[in-house]
Amino acid sequence: MGNNNFLSPKLFNALKSLWILLLIFVVLDFAGNYFYPETDNTLSKILDYLSYTLSSLFFLWYFLVNKRWKSVLIILPFFIILFFCMKGIRNMVDYYVPFEETINSDTLRKWTYLIIQFVTVFVVSKRYLVEEEINIKQPLLKLFLLNLGLFILYNTDLGLIEKLIGSASYDSKTTEFIVNFVYYTLISIKNVAYLGAFFFLTACLANRESFYTFSKEALQTANKYFVPAMLIVISCIIFSFGGLLESALSMELDFFGKDLTLIGWMNMVVIVVFFVICTRFTGQLLKERSVLKQKYYGAVGASIWVPLINIVSLLMIRFDDKIKFLAPSNIEKAKKVHLAVISLLIIFQFRNGLMEKKVDDILMCIIYMAAFWIVAYIKKFTWLFPVVLGAVVTVIKVFPFYNGVYDQEFVFKDYVLDLFKHTFSIALVLTVIVFYGIYYIAYQALNTKK
Repeated sequence: MGNNNFLSPKLFNALKSLWILLLIFVVLDFAGNYFYPETDNTLSKILDYLSYTLSSLFFLWYFLVNKRWKSVLIILPFFIILFFCMKGIRNMVDYYVPFEETINSDTLRKWTYLIIQFVTVFVVSKRYLVEEEINIKQPLLKLFLLNLGLFILYNTDLGLIEKLIGSASYDSKTTEFIVNFVYYTLISIKNVAYLGAFFFLTACLANRESFYTFSKEALQTANKYFVPAMLIVISCIIFSFGGLLESALSMELDFFGKDLTLIGWMNMVVIVVFFVICTRFTGQLLKERSVLKQKYYGAVGASIWVPLINIVSLLMIRFDDKIKFLAPSNIEKAKKVHLAVISLLIIFQFRNGLMEKKVDDILMCIIYMAAFWIVAYIKKFTWLFPVVLGAVVTVIKVFPFYNGVYDQEFVFKDYVLDLFKHTFSIALVLTVIVFYGIYYIAYQALNTKK
């Protein structure tokens, strides 16, 4: 893995050594959590310190790999305060501030953490600015926001997967061990992938790149290291997609999002922005590679974000020179074949609902197939397409809620309020974001427009 002109030597060193960080996290994070005792004792304190050390190692990786000891010494005290001393600081502030008259205890503890986190992020951003010598407008602010996003993503969990593992009962210790090992391995992959994306975006920032439309230089650099680049970005897509999808399908947030706290809003915004950036980068990278190698990725490229299936997709694209399916003589004819394959896969996905003649499954099947055919032939991809698609799908999903609700007594005011709460909600916005990302990748892979 040789150096290049797009990534600075320090960022490149940090990126190429991420596999070491991944191994450290897989082993130590799993051991620290799996063997954590049920009661507080000496072992629990040791494992807590191990977790804090891993967190510090994560954010210091760039500086440690490049032996920037001055930056390490400047930043380390803030990490000690943030990770090791946070509980004591919260208790002290909570004890001495008269929160009964000014602010409740829970809010005070949250703001204490936020303020210390912001100060730490500021210091880390300042050291990145010094080490990378980034010459752009408002560099510190942009690095601060980028680092803040990394801090937020690091603290996100696996949502539904975590709940399932936490509530599951196991027949044997071996099964429990394997399931927990897989879970903490996924968490480690998530964290390291986010860090890898952060390093690449920092390079984009230094090169005055847009995070929305990447330059040929950025895409060609990623294409040069296609497999590691795609492993990082696909992991980021899958984990951010999971968080968005869980929130979108829960339909629990109202239109104004009053159920979200400040931290909740920050988390949601970061995940949305990061998902859009990663899906756009993936789509543009696939298009750039297809143009450079004169290939048509079609259904293979469109499915590269789907867990498990993307293993086959990635291998096919990696060895595209040996696969005739990706180098057709007639592109337009190949497009129809690829779309037919996608249609068959969608039918297979909804096979149970189709066999049982469920109206919503039949409609969803038709809509998804039509969406792929449309996106393969439209001249330009815009937000209008996922907005319409998201609105249609959301209405279909929430229609059963209205069916029979007002059979006994119809109250127009209540109906309108329910319509806004369950249809025109944050869930709809998140659904649109999800569709935007998925179909942007499909657009770049299926559409022959260059």
